[in-house]
Amino acid sequence: MTGAKTSTVLFAGHRFQVVTDVTFDAAQERYLRAFVPEHQLAPPCGEETTVRVRQDADCFQDQMARAGGAESLTVVPFRSEPYLSCQLDQITWWQPGPDTHLPQDHLYARDAAGRLTVLLKPGAEGGERYLMRAVREVVLRCAESRGLTSFHAAAAAHDDHGVLIAGPSRAGKTTVLTALAAHRGADLIASDRALVTADASVVAGVPISVRIGGGTLSAVAPRAGLPNPHTLPDAFGSTRKAALTPREFARAFSSRVQEMARLRLVVIPQLSEEDQSLSSRVLGAEQARTALAAACCTPYDEDWRQPWFAVRTRPVEDLACQAAALIERLIATVPVLAITAGVHSPDLLERIADTVAGRLL
Repeated sequence: MTGAKTSTVLFAGHRFQVVTDVTFDAAQERYLRAFVPEHQLAPPCGEETTVRVRQDADCFQDQMARAGGAESLTVVPFRSEPYLSCQLDQITWWQPGPDTHLPQDHLYARDAAGRLTVLLKPGAEGGERYLMRAVREVVLRCAESRGLTSFHAAAAAHDDHGVLIAGPSRAGKTTVLTALAAHRGADLIASDRALVTADASVVAGVPISVRIGGGTLSAVAPRAGLPNPHTLPDAFGSTRKAALTPREFARAFSSRVQEMARLRLVVIPQLSEEDQSLSSRVLGAEQARTALAAACCTPYDEDWRQPWFAVRTRPVEDLACQAAALIERLIATVPVLAITAGVHSPDLLERIADTVAGRLL
């Protein structure tokens, strides 16, 4: 293809052929590689998706005009951000809805063969980031088709022992992840979505940026590669956080991005602003079931509500049964440890790391 370069990458075993305009290739390649795992890679699944990333002013203007004049459907596939979806020449197009904070500088498309296109307005700020949204959703859909279940969770590997850190937003998942990286040199597997195999034996990562708050940054900074914590609110659970690529996060702690590990422990963080010392306990079956079900994203994900780049191949009911069965296997085979603490407890990160590592001995 004239004027384009092709890169091949694998995420969770799924092969991606990324075709990028040569004028945009350096920025896209650099950002893409910052998400690629370095260690313990997942075996290939045999599936492949082609994604074309284009920057073309005339094409962008023409497609925006055509999409704007076509009959469209409002969809909310991702984090309550509405897109307008329409069909043009057997190609499905998505453009940001008018009532969204997303800039009108990008379009997504999927043709009848399943090939994806990210069409960017030249000069789109952070345009290289739009590719990863398509990659992540394809990874999630492919994984669920292969029998894996996704969780709202971070994950780390300490001496190749996998730790799934599951819980709702602002529960303290990234704080536990950072504690293990900073004080145990743990490898990063996942920051916000993690996959667990049907037999509950392996945890694997989904390529998503690590969003880290000012309070957690303050506990580990200054450290090369991390932003200044004073640029962010330090209140626990603040929605404003710094976003790091997986490799940026790992390099800050002299660790690696590891794709999968044998699952040895599930951690349910329950961190809060309350003044309480750190405590931990292994949950009983009923409490563990409730916590895991609340964190389970298959098939109902509060962020990825509606599949768009990749069509689901299995009925929702089937996926729900898969998730329920996986949770029962987790309860039966892996300890589920609840960690409760106030975020202002002295030496919190080090004590969290000690507690988790102690359970892995």
